[in-house]
Amino acid sequence: MTTDHTFNPGSKLPLVRASVAAPVIAALQTVNVEPAFVLDPLGLNEAQMMDPQSFLPHDVIYQVFQAVSEATNPNFCASVGQNTDLVQFIPLGDMLTEALTLGGFFTRFTQAVSRESNATTQSLLVEESHAYFSARRSFCPTVSPGQADAFLASIWISLLHRVLDFRWDPHEIILRVSDPDALPKQFHGVKPIKCSPQGYSIRFPSSWLSYSLTPQVLENAPDVLAQGRDLVAPIDFLAGLEGLIGNHLATPGFGVEKLAKLCGIHPDTLNSRLTKYDQTASQVITRLKREQAEKLLRQDGHSVNNVAAGLGYSDPTAFSRAFRKWTGMSPSAFRRSQKDPKS
Repeated sequence: MTTDHTFNPGSKLPLVRASVAAPVIAALQTVNVEPAFVLDPLGLNEAQMMDPQSFLPHDVIYQVFQAVSEATNPNFCASVGQNTDLVQFIPLGDMLTEALTLGGFFTRFTQAVSRESNATTQSLLVEESHAYFSARRSFCPTVSPGQADAFLASIWISLLHRVLDFRWDPHEIILRVSDPDALPKQFHGVKPIKCSPQGYSIRFPSSWLSYSLTPQVLENAPDVLAQGRDLVAPIDFLAGLEGLIGNHLATPGFGVEKLAKLCGIHPDTLNSRLTKYDQTASQVITRLKREQAEKLLRQDGHSVNNVAAGLGYSDPTAFSRAFRKWTGMSPSAFRRSQKDPKS
């Protein structure tokens, strides 16, 4: 029996929901580390990481996990994972509580988590006496995913430990992760094995899948991410790119160079990827700025200065010049034209 939910990688930008790292970001304050200390050097902020509608390249998320571990200790991310509630951690988590057995939980999880990334596969394979739960990447990461995998694997090992309770036998488990040192030495007795950075896997007796679940087993942490996770990870490269740009429109000086760096590719490669859309990166950024400017100017309560600042312009005059170039009229004239179509 195999349960497998994935996207066809194609030529899309590999994105993952930014809030996958929210539990470790939120936990920083418990050890007196300000999230900004970790996120500012990466050009990120706490609100962006907690926003369930924000998607970032996988490698950026791996950088976040790595930076968190460097600001705390090598096992910090795994420790947070041990206290993360899967029901609250993923979208559609409520349907996980409807699972009566561990097998049902795994199956429902693979269905729910398919919305979190457009470049990873979560699967459960059952072969006679063993079950294999694995996560596989359809791309080659350029940043070590070791800390991120340690966090995620810790969630699952801790869940298995709670379900098995007195029946727990760590020798029945084979855990493969890319960086075993990211896990605590006393990890419920499980000794991880090093594997490639393309994913991680957990092998355990298939008989465990029939074990019953209770609400007490599933609820083990406060709600960090209960709301707003209806958005699915973008499949199309351009759609994913537009999402990234939208999150940075207010960043002063945000252009092709910064966008390419955020994507982890060279600007020439970025433009090459956009060839099939008959657009350049600069044109995409300009189009989204224009659309956002027009949207805000149609609404009451947004001054021209505020609109300019919201699009990364420190000088409203520069914004007015740009807007006139886009539309052939000034921002004020555009606003009047929307209120009085005859003008």
